[in-house]
Amino acid sequence: MENNQQRKRAIDMEFLRSIIENDVEFEKELFAIFVENANRNFIKMEEAVGKDNQAWYMASHAFKGASASVGAFDLSKILEDAQKSMEASIDQKTKILAQAREEFKLVLEFINEELLEK
Repeated sequence: MENNQQRKRAIDMEFLRSIIENDVEFEKELFAIFVENANRNFIKMEEAVGKDNQAWYMASHAFKGASASVGAFDLSKILEDAQKSMEASIDQKTKILAQAREEFKLVLEFINEELLEK
């Protein structure tokens, strides 16, 4: 039950639907683009750890904005922390990435459930 409640909060659908005016097809496209870009940003962030603080910042910044735009506010907050941690140690960045991956997993589960309901 608790995990289900977490998933329900993974994306604020009321927020998202108010922006896209309940356009179901657009919602599906938006989720597909979000997931594709999220995977790209995870790769960029992983490659940047310990090597390129600017690349870390740019990837986390882009990912933060995309997360907020679909209503994944908890994920966006973690990525805001990542963005602010551009000078952090490898260990700190690795922990932030792990947090982001855990939250992204909840977001993905939520998206998959939403799409199944359509």
